[in-house]
Amino acid sequence: MKGKRSVVFASDARGVLPLSVAVWSLLENSAEGAAWQINVIGDGIPEEARDSIRQLAQRAGKKCSLRFLELGDVIPGDVKVTERFPRSTWTRLFLGRMLPDVDRALYVDIDVMFCADPSALFEMDMKGAVVAGVLEDASHQGSFFNERLDMPLSCPGYINAGVMLMDLARFREENLDALCLKFYESHREVAYALDQDSINGALFDRILPIHPRWNWSDGLTRRLGFVRSDEKTWKGYTLADSVQAALYPGILHFKGQHKPWFYNYRFEAKRYEECMARAGLLGKNGLPGFTFSKWLKKKTHSLLYAQARWRIRRLAEELGVRDA
Repeated sequence: MKGKRSVVFASDARGVLPLSVAVWSLLENSAEGAAWQINVIGDGIPEEARDSIRQLAQRAGKKCSLRFLELGDVIPGDVKVTERFPRSTWTRLFLGRMLPDVDRALYVDIDVMFCADPSALFEMDMKGAVVAGVLEDASHQGSFFNERLDMPLSCPGYINAGVMLMDLARFREENLDALCLKFYESHREVAYALDQDSINGALFDRILPIHPRWNWSDGLTRRLGFVRSDEKTWKGYTLADSVQAALYPGILHFKGQHKPWFYNYRFEAKRYEECMARAGLLGKNGLPGFTFSKWLKKKTHSLLYAQARWRIRRLAEELGVRDA
């Protein structure tokens, strides 16, 4: 582990393809000389699939150690599990005990694509926080989370747990997984995003917001195209930071429906498809799931997306935004 930066993914057998894309994109965008320890917490991933991911990592040609760990019995049996929130979703609460040899790790959902080297995240001062992540929204009266999760308005806001820099040493030392589970038990009737709610609610005063480029959704890019340039803040960040994230994302997170490894009409669909092709993961017939309805929506949305891109570039010029 010495000298290596630890990145953690969690998946079951259904997520092998997006997991492969995420691993490839991380290595493809890492700087020369960067060394990675990639940890995959698996829940029933077949050995054949593990071998294919190992071969993919080798082919990327970057310094990398890849290891698979079984989820096992670490997840309590009474937590809520659904198709949307499978057992592997709860993994991030227990990384401290599952990775006893790792003190700081970047947890990343598998429905992501790295667009830049994330090494700078490992070098930043966490300022006493135990988790660093990107805000979904800042605290404010009437928010979806403040009153529901008993989070005071004085806290920065609610982060998305799909990309988190975590101080695992502190998680172990202070039994923070137990603290998060205790919060879940007391709020399970109002919990919406389950473990994400638990992390935010239990650790609200120990979370550090980071630049939105490190967990940016292409849905935000589409919406940003209709924001006025005189708005000072948006989603808890300055408008300039949001524009920079849209134009120069570090990590793209494909949240929501219409996942990009199927035929889709997402804003950043082409970028993901091109990454799949470079990794050798795109079939000769392209993305599966083509329908005439989706094709028609893609054609229609392309005009809206072109308008949004033009507007965001104009915002960048007005605000003096440059690449990170």
